[in-house]
Amino acid sequence: MTKPGIATPDRAVRPAPAAPRPLALPRFERHTLGNGLRVEHAERRGLPEVSLHLVLECGAGAEPPRLGGLGELTARLLTAGTPGRDAIEMARWLDRLGVGYRATAGYAVGAVSMHFLSEVFEEALDFLAATILDSEFPEHEVERIRGERIDEIERQADDPATVAGLATIAELYGDGLYGRPVGGTGATVSGIGPEAVREFHGARYRPGGALLIACGDLDRERLISAAEARFGDWSGETAQVPPPETPEPRASDLILIDRPGSAQSEIRVATVGVPYNTGDHHAIIVANAILGGLFNSRINLNLREDKGWTYGARSSFRFRRGAGPFVARTAVETARTGPAFEEILSEIETMRTAPVTDDEMTLARNALTLSLPLQFETAVQICGKVSRQRVFGLPDDYWETYRSRIEAVTPDEVREVCRTYLDPDRLTLLAVGDAATAAPTLDGLGPVDVRPAS
Repeated sequence: MTKPGIATPDRAVRPAPAAPRPLALPRFERHTLGNGLRVEHAERRGLPEVSLHLVLECGAGAEPPRLGGLGELTARLLTAGTPGRDAIEMARWLDRLGVGYRATAGYAVGAVSMHFLSEVFEEALDFLAATILDSEFPEHEVERIRGERIDEIERQADDPATVAGLATIAELYGDGLYGRPVGGTGATVSGIGPEAVREFHGARYRPGGALLIACGDLDRERLISAAEARFGDWSGETAQVPPPETPEPRASDLILIDRPGSAQSEIRVATVGVPYNTGDHHAIIVANAILGGLFNSRINLNLREDKGWTYGARSSFRFRRGAGPFVARTAVETARTGPAFEEILSEIETMRTAPVTDDEMTLARNALTLSLPLQFETAVQICGKVSRQRVFGLPDDYWETYRSRIEAVTPDEVREVCRTYLDPDRLTLLAVGDAATAAPTLDGLGPVDVRPAS
């Protein structure tokens, strides 16, 4: 029952957004050790925590293609043993400190991320130094982790979404870097032995070109003193992993990967996109938010809310040092495969030919900017954002000016970037599903290249 004097809200009207919250970013100080290791630090009192990111030029772009996945495997092996400590003892050391530790590798860089209480800072840095400087990569551990990785790859081959994603990038980029999975394939990972891991680690885990970012309850003097003591004798230079050449975007026949018995089709509409640091970066972000980047985006409202064909439809421009892919993706009942492609292509064409509405612009701007302060609440988040700036060469004021640049994007600029980057003659269409059911729905979309699932 509604209480007297209290108005019943009109649930058909979207509530007005709150006033923008200021974006308060800590100031990072920069220092370079004598060996070339760059150190950035922001003191952030209030909570007794510290977040560290060590960023290294050791991504997949630095490995031989025949040993694809070498960077990822090396990252996983960092805690597998040092002089006097095997993998179990390393795990116990980490547990005793209560440290969160994660090592990953992407296409350009690898990173070791740590989060811990400030009172164990020196011991946590001891652990980091041990994994970076003293890892021995014992043969039995390389075999174990390699076997685990191959098992993962084999399991992923049963996942239609993974199959669709890998097939899409292979179609866009061929044998180029971005056409290969960053973690390698079963064939390439099988060929990685201890010596390859040690050689890669020796060549790529070097201070010259590396960056250590720290944020939290830690003063500059304590950080620099501890870093000098543990990393001062580390030596060597590493060149930056360069971006790969950008292939010419091209359309191909509609590719249908046959997965007999599948109740759904995984659908991808994709093309070669742009690097992170491109002039119309912010207009692309707004355009994608309207097309498929938000829950209230056009393709999701169309395929999920209006048609009821899917649980969700999304799109994204994957910004990298080189031109990463644009991908629109969804999963629909197999009998809806062709109609779903048609609806996605129709939404893309409308974005290219007609202005977006003022309401769509307002919703996209608000979604992209009003939540921004929430992305800088923790030391972990702040380190992650700063890492992204440094890896992709973004301006120092990128986040401080992000809101104003997003708000300055116009409907004409949105239409123009869609016309530029989403040319229908350069879109690749791919589906993974039951060919017997899906193929008859594809009439009118052009030639269909039916392929077996490998």
